[in-house]
Amino acid sequence: MSVISQMVMSSMAPPSSVTSVEQTDIRSKQGSGSSPNTFASVAFGAPGPRVWSVALLHHFNVTNQATISGITIGGVVASFQLDNTGDGAGGAAGICIARAQPATSSGDVAVTWLTSARPALSLVMLRVVGFDLTTPSDTAELPNGSTQSGAGKTLNIETVADGLLLGGACKRNTNDITWTNLTEQGEDTQGSHTRSWGWDHPTVLQSNRAVSFTSTSSALVSMLLQSFPKY
Repeated sequence: MSVISQMVMSSMAPPSSVTSVEQTDIRSKQGSGSSPNTFASVAFGAPGPRVWSVALLHHFNVTNQATISGITIGGVVASFQLDNTGDGAGGAAGICIARAQPATSSGDVAVTWLTSARPALSLVMLRVVGFDLTTPSDTAELPNGSTQSGAGKTLNIETVADGLLLGGACKRNTNDITWTNLTEQGEDTQGSHTRSWGWDHPTVLQSNRAVSFTSTSSALVSMLLQSFPKY
């Protein structure tokens, strides 16, 4: 590699002290039944060695839990975690956090399923800089595949010094969601559901950070938290 090439690659990398999280795109729910869940031409923001693209995927409408088999972000296979619930009688609720390092500033986010019943999905896209999203320091979710319901829920998660906490929830009614120990960055209604998402950084070293949300009435709900270290 030439000296000039090395200098160009070095200039693309943010300084190790730089950390940030920004929302780069948002899409309303789309797809259902046998329709594919692909979001086209999603804005990721500028790529880089310590830059990650994170897709927050809320899902709706199918009566039971749907299982994701794979996600790609800009053509790159993503790591993901899914929490979902359903009672067989009404629209289920789910939240998935997927992360990858595509080499482009925009591209498709594509979801494939193991189950024939494919829920509608919505998308919130984040650009995360300076945090190592290779492996979470800790995760917390409601029991997956169960009929979780209530007006609010609490999960405990371990956070690290100078780290990042990501989280989201999906609820089968349109009541507002109020978070404790997670800063909500966005919330809206998608048909008969409410989606909410948030993050905090820098976090402090804490073994049992109790993160909770409340709303005014009970409904099926999913909730997922992930903690990550700084590079």
